[in-house]
Amino acid sequence: MGFFMIDLSIIIPHYNSTVSLKKLLHTIPDKREIQVLVIDDNSDKEEQKNIEKLKRDFERKNVVFLKNDTGKKGAGTCRNIGMSHAQGEWLLFADADDFFVENFYQVVQKYLHSNNDVVFFKPTSIEMDTGKLSDRHVSYAELIDNYAKTKSRAAELSLRYRFVVPWSKLIKRKLIQDHSILFDEVIASNDVMFSTKVGYYLKNFEVSDETIYCVTRNKGSLTMTISNETFESRLNVFIRRYNFLKKRLNKEDFFTLQLNGMEHLLDSLQFGFKKFISVLVRLKKNQIKIFDKKLLNPVTLFKKIQLYFNKLKIQKKYSEFEE
Repeated sequence: MGFFMIDLSIIIPHYNSTVSLKKLLHTIPDKREIQVLVIDDNSDKEEQKNIEKLKRDFERKNVVFLKNDTGKKGAGTCRNIGMSHAQGEWLLFADADDFFVENFYQVVQKYLHSNNDVVFFKPTSIEMDTGKLSDRHVSYAELIDNYAKTKSRAAELSLRYRFVVPWSKLIKRKLIQDHSILFDEVIASNDVMFSTKVGYYLKNFEVSDETIYCVTRNKGSLTMTISNETFESRLNVFIRRYNFLKKRLNKEDFFTLQLNGMEHLLDSLQFGFKKFISVLVRLKKNQIKIFDKKLLNPVTLFKKIQLYFNKLKIQKKYSEFEE
């Protein structure tokens, strides 16, 4: 790409999804100020052939195909490889089965010369099997709405530390470099500590009610699939995140976040009572609060239970399609 100034690097981990990857790439403008990095996570042999075909059919100078040859699989590893090759002043992250909305780059351009470390955008989402609006984006959109309306400290803390996905936010690459922030190279929740550290170290930020990104819900996706291995990975990351924030935030801010291990404890019941006890012991050992005082409110408790069982229902629905 010569010595031309690159404004934006878009990092895309990929595994066995060339059809959706092609759709995603078509939503990114062919501009030399945009660097697109696709990192394949050792897709199956047939998919490798499809990738080669995609390279030939999709010959663009601003799209670079890389391969994860580290010996350690996972989206976190691929994202770290992407960041090591990134040249843009700003970073955007995308998953290969998602896509950017029409004219997203015109929205992003407004912030490329700002002094922000991060710009948060309202995402949207769809169910891939029906094409209908999904709810995967709702909690993140609410974080932006709440901050935009109140500008309160509580809303800011939630935005910083509960927007745990890497997509739908524009991140200054210098922030990542200055604080040596990397993704965890784990099977699940690889993005949680990355986003937590970005939230902690950022100084200047903005929120936008415009949408640049659509996340999808797919049959059998990792987000929908719960196994003991993914559960353990998520629990370990949660414990690290809890301790990271407890150590660094003042007591008032940490209390305001109301982090607790209740959801992980409930999830452990899927693996039996013995697992439940072992998780309870680990949470206690790490001095992690389990019960949220807000649950003393019957309305809040009912909503929490309803959300939890809705999540289990969705997980069951999508796990039926796993091979």
